Amino acid sequence: MDEREVITYLRNRFVKPPHLQNWLDDDCEIIDLGDKSLLVSIDTSSERADFPTKTPPEEIGYFSTALSLSDIAACGGDPLGVLVSCSIPPHFANKIAAIYEGIGQAVEDAGTFLLGGDTNSAGELSLSVVSIGLAKPESVLRRHKANIGDLVAVTGVLDRFNYMHHQYTEGLLTEFPKTLRQPAPIRAGKILSQLQAVTSCIDLPDGLVKALNDNMPPKLGFLIQDQDIPIENLRKVKQQPNYVSASQPAGDIELLFTAPPVRRDCIREAFQNAGLPLYWIGRVTDRSGIQIEMENGELIAPAVSGFVHKLDGYKLFK
Repeated sequence: MDEREVITYLRNRFVKPPHLQNWLDDDCEIIDLGDKSLLVSIDTSSERADFPTKTPPEEIGYFSTALSLSDIAACGGDPLGVLVSCSIPPHFANKIAAIYEGIGQAVEDAGTFLLGGDTNSAGELSLSVVSIGLAKPESVLRRHKANIGDLVAVTGVLDRFNYMHHQYTEGLLTEFPKTLRQPAPIRAGKILSQLQAVTSCIDLPDGLVKALNDNMPPKLGFLIQDQDIPIENLRKVKQQPNYVSASQPAGDIELLFTAPPVRRDCIREAFQNAGLPLYWIGRVTDRSGIQIEMENGELIAPAVSGFVHKLDGYKLFK
């Protein structure tokens, strides 16, 4: 089974808890507390699957924590804190304090706290980070709710991780901090939540195409303008469409959301006032699936899927 088949199995095997607004279908599990929604999510990052072994330990801690907190951001929540379970191999035994230094910097940048956790021995490094947050029930950002004609936007440049991966495979990697140190987009998520102008939202650490697929509204689809996808570094070293640079092999810690065209100006103004980047890249259509419009006007189906855990031992970094 791959990760999607595991989710299908879980839905069939277990009963949906009555206090959950949704189940196994959003960035966070959303627990109904009456006047508040409790947001809970967990992400695991492991050596060679998510970062090279020689990554500075501070950057590993920061990356793993920001990756989990991005789920809170995708639901528009206020983070209450994180729980971190560290599985430590012998070659990282003297780097635990540095890993936690990175974790501390990530939670400080997100305006939240380390709540606790667990430390274990293991054969390779792995960090599982539980993020907990709160949101008003009427303001929680969800997946799959987009409507025909909605605009599609992303909150930042989308090729930083993949540029790092390219530099690694070419033996040129020298700048770990600039590629892995991506803060969780908490402020962006809160702006979108407060505006109540968004029809759907998702984070995209597994790549643009996978985020689009995972946020696909029933019986609808997306038309994405390739030239509008924000790419900075990879076009300098690889001749490929922008959507590939934003999707393969993985993605960045940013948000993808949809909104009605009439709300475009208020969203743009709010992000501008906050000093945050924003890029409009396409729209929702009545045709199921994803279409990419190339610069020459040609419409194509995406040739890559982004990162899908197939549970086969695949590692991004050898």
